[in-house]
Amino acid sequence: MKKTLLFCSIFLGSFISYSQHFQLESENAKSIKFQFDFEEKAFEYKEINGQTTIDFSKTFKILSQEKGAPALPLFHETIQLPEKGNPEIEITFDQVTIFENVLVAPSKGVIKRNVEPSSVASVFGSVYNSNAFYPSQVASLKTPFIWRSMRAAVVEVSPYQYNPVTKQLIVYEGIHIDVKTNTELVGINELYGQTDPVMKSIQQKTVLNPTIEKYAPVEESGSMLVIASPTLMEEIQPLVDWKNQKGIRSQLVSTATTGVTDTDIHTYIQNYYTSHPELIYVLLVGDDEDIPAHTYGMSGGENLFSDSYYGQMTGGDYYPELFVGRFSGTESNVTTMVSRTLEYEKNPFAGDWMEKAIGLGSNEGDGIGDDGEPDWQHLRNIRTVLMGYGYSEVSEFYDGSHGGEDATGSPNSGVILPVVNSGIGLFNYTGHGDVNLCVTGNFQSSHINQATNNGKYPFVISVACNNGTFTSGTTCISEAWTRATQNGTPSGAIGAAGSSILMAWAQPMQTQDEMAEIIAETYSDNHKTTLGGLFYNSQMSMLEEYPAGSGIEVMQTWVLFGDPSAQFRNKQTLPITVTHTGNVPMNATSITAACNVDGALVAVSQNNVLLGSAIASGGQAVITFPTLTTNDYLLVTATKQNYATYQHAVQVANGPLGVNELELAFEVYPNPANNELQVVVSNGTAESIRIIGLDGKVVLAKQFLNGTQETINSSSLEAGSYIVEIISGTQNVRKNIQILH
Repeated sequence: MKKTLLFCSIFLGSFISYSQHFQLESENAKSIKFQFDFEEKAFEYKEINGQTTIDFSKTFKILSQEKGAPALPLFHETIQLPEKGNPEIEITFDQVTIFENVLVAPSKGVIKRNVEPSSVASVFGSVYNSNAFYPSQVASLKTPFIWRSMRAAVVEVSPYQYNPVTKQLIVYEGIHIDVKTNTELVGINELYGQTDPVMKSIQQKTVLNPTIEKYAPVEESGSMLVIASPTLMEEIQPLVDWKNQKGIRSQLVSTATTGVTDTDIHTYIQNYYTSHPELIYVLLVGDDEDIPAHTYGMSGGENLFSDSYYGQMTGGDYYPELFVGRFSGTESNVTTMVSRTLEYEKNPFAGDWMEKAIGLGSNEGDGIGDDGEPDWQHLRNIRTVLMGYGYSEVSEFYDGSHGGEDATGSPNSGVILPVVNSGIGLFNYTGHGDVNLCVTGNFQSSHINQATNNGKYPFVISVACNNGTFTSGTTCISEAWTRATQNGTPSGAIGAAGSSILMAWAQPMQTQDEMAEIIAETYSDNHKTTLGGLFYNSQMSMLEEYPAGSGIEVMQTWVLFGDPSAQFRNKQTLPITVTHTGNVPMNATSITAACNVDGALVAVSQNNVLLGSAIASGGQAVITFPTLTTNDYLLVTATKQNYATYQHAVQVANGPLGVNELELAFEVYPNPANNELQVVVSNGTAESIRIIGLDGKVVLAKQFLNGTQETINSSSLEAGSYIVEIISGTQNVRKNIQILH
């Protein structure tokens, strides 16, 4: 039996639509009023112990997860709160519909991925003996949190309430929510006048004042702090130099400075963030014994080991202010990771490999996974999103037989590894796992170590148990991805995300879903291009949809191995053209660069110190910097996602250059060159010659034997950009060259 009761809405007026379910009605300094509407769907049913029950998992994305209690649909929205005060929530509604004599299926609770969901029995718990409606509130406000310089909270709405004794199911329609803040009372996680240039720059485009559309995305424009074990400082320095050249102001410190405990390191980052509010990225360089993972304590017999802890700067919450990644390993491992990252960002392997992906998934999770989907269906939906964006191939490797591009039967390493070797840009795994194992396909660390995908590096997102367990001397499969080499050169992955514990079933699937949407540029105001930007913004989406303990645990324990500032590639590499002056006087304070790619970041550095940067717009970028104090050459670098890197040197003179002030002149050819260079002095005589890498290191030096011409064997140089410098007395002159092999 169904009956409907109508109520008069207390809020009138026009609405501002900002998401599928929520509409802002009004707001002022102390009150936020909005309406919640949703599309009611026909019931789906399943049999439990011979009884017919309503199964909402087939029709709604998120269900309540209290074990043994009715599994009812939940909806979430994030709202901005006043900086101080205690928020409270009031609700009214337009209409209710009551269904009589129905039975709602109970939740199986939060299931970890070491358990097959179908093996867990559905149990009617003690809630089914209580003559009260569940949940007790139609809408509730979760604990306020701080994100950089904004205070916010998640509103949870349950439009269905169920009384198991009377067997009545109530559906509320046209729910009106008023969040009022009592500024006379002290609230949780209050703000105290923090300022944040990163937040200030994006509030207007991400916040519908004061309500946030979806979760509040963290922007990527900012600086980086690199913390390394003292034994790894030399190995990581080239990456720090590159980031400064690129335009990401980066500082390297050792644990001899920060301290070696998790508390010491967190305190150092906290103090650094306070004095450098533009900080966005933190890269930890070292294994757990070098830079310890933080533990949030024990849960279910496991230590909740975390790296995201190092990015939680404000408030007693788990929303990250910073993107944290880790290069875990020895000197040779870190050298591999640095080489791979420099290659990926500066000189990516040619071809369309970055437009291909893998979806590897189990046959389990129906009715338990996010959106009620089994793992394979979840990955097929992601495939649809990626293919719609422009991916040319997304391989379907699923347990069981599911048609489409999924082959009959279950996959194995013999079919997975060749696709990795041929080149992919993204690898999504969703299934059971262990420290060195993806159970679906029996894909192991040993297979990764056999990979020959040199130059073609995927970003690996693993929704599985223990794929990121790297503490206590353990080497996990995520570390194997980032440490892998073949024939002395990097193979493996540009980055890998894995859980340090037994992973929850549904929650991380939302992270994978959101990452696919961001990669596919579904949102006009949430375009992210870095590994950290993709991973942590997707995690924030998960934390909004699952704000309780299980979502928090996923945020705590999912570890990102790799450089969080590395720019993800998902399209074939395009050329970029930049033109600018080849020399400047010592009193120069700017360089204007013409650039054919708007949105490119153009930076000027000197001796690996970032002087200034600008975003190309209208075909040019004007980079301003302080007055120069040395005549060492300047380096102009231009980068943008999916474009080739541009780097060229600019000569600095002691004053405005005149016709006769620089007598020494030379030509170098061919340029680009392969194995041999000819250097011919056209004005003056040279004494010596040096070839300098863009990291400032001299890679070749020799005497200029006859003073006017020299042949240089360049076969030993790696492909890339270099500077040729000839020297005579007090003069030195430099030119850019390109080496091809």
